[in-house]
Amino acid sequence: MLNWQPWEGSAEAWDDQLRQFADYTVFQSHAWSEHKRQFGWQPLRLGVSDADRVVALAQVLVKRYPLGIGMAWVPGGPLGRIDSWGDSFRQAIRAAAGVRFLYCRISPMCPHSEDAASKLATHGWRRSAAPFTSGLSLAYQAALSEDERLQQCSGNWRHNLRRSVKHGSKVYLWNNPDPDEMMAAYAAMQANKQLKEQTSREEIVSMFSAFADQCVLVRCDDERGNLLALRGALVLGDKGRDTFAAATPAGRKVYASHAAFWELIKQCVARGVKWYDMGGVDPINNRGVYDFKKGTGAQDLHFLGEWEHAMPAFLGALASRAIAWRGRA
Repeated sequence: MLNWQPWEGSAEAWDDQLRQFADYTVFQSHAWSEHKRQFGWQPLRLGVSDADRVVALAQVLVKRYPLGIGMAWVPGGPLGRIDSWGDSFRQAIRAAAGVRFLYCRISPMCPHSEDAASKLATHGWRRSAAPFTSGLSLAYQAALSEDERLQQCSGNWRHNLRRSVKHGSKVYLWNNPDPDEMMAAYAAMQANKQLKEQTSREEIVSMFSAFADQCVLVRCDDERGNLLALRGALVLGDKGRDTFAAATPAGRKVYASHAAFWELIKQCVARGVKWYDMGGVDPINNRGVYDFKKGTGAQDLHFLGEWEHAMPAFLGALASRAIAWRGRA
């Protein structure tokens, strides 16, 4: 049996080990846990070794409730050998969290396969009834040359990128970004497109603090210096993750999002990014965003998705209802 043990290393050692796994994500990084700590989550880090080699890792975010109940969330993980993600993993979380009862949800960001899904079911996991995300995204090949990336764009996307340059807008790396100016752009976009709140000022400030220079943000301004669009990513190793995106009504008219995305990828490539996750998509309920991201030439990506387990079982039903209610709210 592969036994999970608490990780005792430094933040740098954790991220270094994390990057040894092909499916590592920014959500399993030390910085992400420090960001989520600001919102009441306690991070736990666990690992499994076999013959002195680390074969699985998991950064677990935990919240504790009365009566010895704990909720564990593993965004972007676990990583490594699926045969270690069973009861020993859940028991290790319960022991490390110091709880009697546990609801646990995992979200491994490895490609979906029926074999992997079957293994998870064998180890007691079931698909989440109220998932946070669609489990779908798009993978962008940032490692290609700029000319190659331009050629893989759809004709309409290339046309709009050219149009974005003709309006005299200026796109550049946004050093020392202003959270209030960012929130104003989000508010304008949300009102124009009748969207629910996409992020909060507190989340923006927390991510800037936790990720520092791993957070890359660009902006597109009109001739007067007014913000038209912004786009930002979190970078870990040679991977980037689309994180911030907003365009004002004026920005949409001049295709500012196209210019902002193109500059963002240039900035990420300069930092060594070769593979870029477009940040999740929902082609059914949010077709416009999907079409924009797909138009860049990015390829469809289907993750293994969200799975859950509860001890005792009725805790799973209660947690799923609470999460579904929160999603509707």
